[in-house]
Formats: sequence, structure tokens, C-alpha cells
Amino acid sequence: MDQRANRDEYYRANAAWWDDGGYGGANDDEAMIGDEGSEADIEHSLKFLHDALERCPRARRARAMDGGAGVGRVTKHVLLKMFNSVHLIEGSEALSKHSRRYLGNKRAQRCSFAHARLEGFQPMPGAFDLVWIQWTLQYMIDDDVVEFLRNCAASLERFGVVVVKENRPSWRGKESRFEFDTPAGPNARFDITRPDAHHAWLFAQAGLCVVHSEHFDETTAWLLAPRNERAAGPSVSR
Repeated sequence: MDQRANRDEYYRANAAWWDDGGYGGANDDEAMIGDEGSEADIEHSLKFLHDALERCPRARRARAMDGGAGVGRVTKHVLLKMFNSVHLIEGSEALSKHSRRYLGNKRAQRCSFAHARLEGFQPMPGAFDLVWIQWTLQYMIDDDVVEFLRNCAASLERFGVVVVKENRPSWRGKESRFEFDTPAGPNARFDITRPDAHHAWLFAQAGLCVVHSEHFDETTAWLLAPRNERAAGPSVSR
């Protein structure tokens, strides 16, 4: 799979797929994640974020960024419960517009919204105390993942942190293998499930170190900090 050579084709297919409704489902949450597991995922994310802030007590709780926010599922159920305001970045214009309705007027007043591709997004330095990225890197090629994460690291306030939550290969004995879809396949999109070791390599290329990571269901959640401004906390743990 030559990611660089097929980059434009992959991203065109993904844009069309999301504009056509994404995963579908009975409600907005299911359209974002493809199943009925949103409630359990939210419960884990709330606990993970609470523990992350305990591990990094110098991290402020003022402004967060939701990268690849979709309709704002994580913003609504997780980030606004712990941060004063959230900046939602979403590549699909339809989803970005819908997020205001999904959040409701009162929550939306605590948010700002940007319709922007993540691979080209360059936030202001020191803009955020937390960047949350979930089920988003899987739709990006490796080069763009590294560039995006570098920009996220540069956007952090001092002692700010990044949380990444992504799927991992879960078949017993095949945890080190990549799993992927291409636009030519039955799902008509580009979607790559990376092993934990490859995620860790991408983080290192972006200048981020792992403060903590843990498995939940078929995902791995990572707490990351810039290598040159590491947040207070223990060394890598699982």
C-alpha cells in the first residue's frame, strides 16, 4: 500500500464517504463510530481524561481542541465536562455545521468551530491545554499523521498534553499486523488500523513522548506530552 502515491485518491474517497453519512446508524453517535458502543466509550474516555489530568497536575483546564470532531460527540460528553471551552476542528463541512445543532445552543456558546483538513491545520502556538484526537488518525496517511501531531504539539500551552484514542489490531496473534481498507474495497474509503508499536513510532517522529497508555476494548488510549516540555507524571505505563 503506497500511501503517498494514493494520498489524494484516499482523501477524496473519505470526504465523499463522510458526506454520504459515514457509518450511518440510528443516531448521530452511531454515525460517528459505527455501532452502539458510544456510551461505554464515553465512560472510559471520562475516566481516562480524569486520570490524565491527575497524572499531569500542571496542565490547565481552560481550552481544549477536538481534532476530527465530527458532530462533537467527544466535545459534548467528555471535554466540556472538564474544560471551559473547546475548539472543534472538522474536515467535513456538513458535520461541522451539524455539530452546532448536536451540541445545543448553551454548549455551542462555549465552543468555536473550524471547517479545516487536519493535515493542513496549523493552530496558533500555545492555544490549547489539551488536544483530543479520537478515531481520526486512521483516516490519514503516516506522513500527514506526523505533521498534524507536530502542529498539535506546537499548539499546546506549557504543560499541555495530547490524548490519542485509536483502534488497534485485536485478532489474537495478529496484534502487530496492519489492517486497512482502500477506496476500491467494499467500504469505499481509506481506513488503516495501526499496531501500537507503529503508533508509538509516529508519536516519536512528531516529538511526542508517551506518559501513559492503556487498552480499552479494541482501542488504545495514549497520553502524550511534547518531548521538550514533558508534563509531570510517571514514565510509560500500561
